[in-house]
Amino acid sequence: MKDERKTCGCSGKRKGGQEAAGGAIGAELDRATEYHRIIESFDVLSVPRDIQALVREVLDSKSWDWFEQCDGCTCVSEMYWPTKYFPPCLRHDFDWQTGHGGWEANARFYRIQRAYRMSALQAGTRFIGVTAAWYAWFKWRI
Repeated sequence: MKDERKTCGCSGKRKGGQEAAGGAIGAELDRATEYHRIIESFDVLSVPRDIQALVREVLDSKSWDWFEQCDGCTCVSEMYWPTKYFPPCLRHDFDWQTGHGGWEANARFYRIQRAYRMSALQAGTRFIGVTAAWYAWFKWRI
């Protein structure tokens, strides 16, 4: 039988057990729950409207299925977010997988991380990581 659970990042770490759905053991990732968690985060974290619009563009996209195609924050953790659908990483995946990657995508990644209360050091380190990965590996694979 094929394993339908989602995997996270480059390590393939499972995100479907205790980490998912707020710690409910055995819970699987669910589109409606994840969508609701993301929308709720706007108010909980006072996410600015322009950042909300960037995230909503992903959630409402007809050309990219965020729930099926997002692979999370590759090679880095999603900090305090319980599943792989951390909005900065979700938007960054969307940008790159729909052909809109590059400096602008990495700058958006930084801005969205800051809106999600990551420190400038954390967001900057991750910005440098995705930029270095682009120039060291991914740019040459396209």
